[in-house]
Amino acid sequence: MPAWLKSIAQWWNNWVGDKEMENSIRRHLDQAGYHGLGAKITNVRLVAIQRPGWLQIYRFEVSARVRKDERMDDTPESPPQTVEQFGLVLHDFRKSLTDVRLFEDVEQRRALFRQWAEGLIQLRGAEGLG
Repeated sequence: MPAWLKSIAQWWNNWVGDKEMENSIRRHLDQAGYHGLGAKITNVRLVAIQRPGWLQIYRFEVSARVRKDERMDDTPESPPQTVEQFGLVLHDFRKSLTDVRLFEDVEQRRALFRQWAEGLIQLRGAEGLG
């Protein structure tokens, strides 16, 4: 039984919960040279919000394979290259705007978060970016 509960907790932890946002992330990955449909998106968390909720900022991590035509080593026998990226999503429901950004470094993500989240209600602690 504990293994079952652990798998449910992991599923819940990695659940995006918003199909439109998930599709936006996957489209952005495709445009950035990764396999967006096969990417593993994890730890999606709401980290800042502006009242009454129209403007939201989410953080996430993603593990995605680099497309073969984007790899430096383009030999047929080279193994697929997987990269770990850190991301932010700015979602403005009033304007139907979704801005997805990917970073190789957590500090780069944190710097953009500080800029985007100024004046917003921010989640603090382990789940936030503060």
